[in-house]
Amino acid sequence: MPKLVEWDKCCGCAACANKCLKQAISMLPNHEGFLHPVVDAEKCVECGACEKACPGLHPAYNENALKEAFVLQHKNDAVRYQSTSGGAFTAIAEEVIRRGGVVFGAVMTEDLRVVHGCVETMEDLARFRNSKYVQSEIGDCYSHVKHILNEGRWVCFSGTPCQINGLIKFLGRDYERLVTVDVVCKSVPSPLIFKKYVEYKKGQEGGISDVVFRDKKRGFLYCTMAHYLTHDDRQKGKDVYRRGSESDEWLRLFLSGKISRHSCMTCPYQTAQRVSDFTLGDIWETGNTKLDDNKGTTLVHVWTKKGEELLDSIKENVRLVSYPIEKSRGAERSNTMKVQPNRNQLFEDANNMAVYAFFAKYAPYAMKIRMKNASRYLLWRIGLQNLVRHVKHLIIHR
Repeated sequence: MPKLVEWDKCCGCAACANKCLKQAISMLPNHEGFLHPVVDAEKCVECGACEKACPGLHPAYNENALKEAFVLQHKNDAVRYQSTSGGAFTAIAEEVIRRGGVVFGAVMTEDLRVVHGCVETMEDLARFRNSKYVQSEIGDCYSHVKHILNEGRWVCFSGTPCQINGLIKFLGRDYERLVTVDVVCKSVPSPLIFKKYVEYKKGQEGGISDVVFRDKKRGFLYCTMAHYLTHDDRQKGKDVYRRGSESDEWLRLFLSGKISRHSCMTCPYQTAQRVSDFTLGDIWETGNTKLDDNKGTTLVHVWTKKGEELLDSIKENVRLVSYPIEKSRGAERSNTMKVQPNRNQLFEDANNMAVYAFFAKYAPYAMKIRMKNASRYLLWRIGLQNLVRHVKHLIIHR
């Protein structure tokens, strides 16, 4: 039986399961809620295809990456409002659809799970907008991508750097009509803990059917976690819950690194030698007053000639300004994630404690947190939030 990568290095991209012609590998959640390959010994023929496709064992790199950077805003303000940053992914995806292609990305299901799906129309691209801070389930998307590419159609595939790496390893060769888009990724947090979070909040608020991780109702500089009872309520801005990263339990746990996947601690994909065509990330201040309008801007790294060509083809639909590559450090950084000392206990408690007790222990809404929430809200109400953020940015990047 093939020996797959150790679980603490596995990124969960499912390249191995997609590659296995005998369907001997299933992606099942471990005790932390992260999907991990499990081999059916009766079906496995020990061909080794799964090992060859595993990006944890064999990461791919682009030694000839172009290393160009731009700041981008979609000209459609409605698209930009719905997007995490400036709507760059929508602009790229729209061009692929104009070419008769299919777009893959992370979507949230009706039961608030995050999975990878695909669309073929401009209208359906809305499903991909706004970041989902949960690891998505790839399912059989890699196999689906290969089938579409072999038909001669265009494909745009978006995901985390490890998911893109997994797709490239799975395909085994370059496709002229494949456009890959990854994101500046801090880490992927546990689907198990997110399930607990949803249960916790439903107990407080009732039936939540829509969760937005980076809602812009208070502007790009004060994105908030927002919950809505229905999708129509989201369109009308009628939220039942809204808090920022200083006070929301999920965002606090995610940003702390306490619930991140083990493989994120030694991530080999935070590099400027990426195999993707594009890397997208936030840029809070561009230095261009026309762009810094608090509605969102995307920092776009272009790594390939294919990426250059596609970016050139969408110029009429976006505001695009070249950005100094030496200032765009988000795509390439040393990994700062560390295994938290109480990690094992946290996941043991997640599996055994009631949700209210779990969050009271690991993300208590204590007086200090309440004061942070109130003060940040007050600064926003009196119009000083942007100034505070600007001063903070100057101090950090001086």
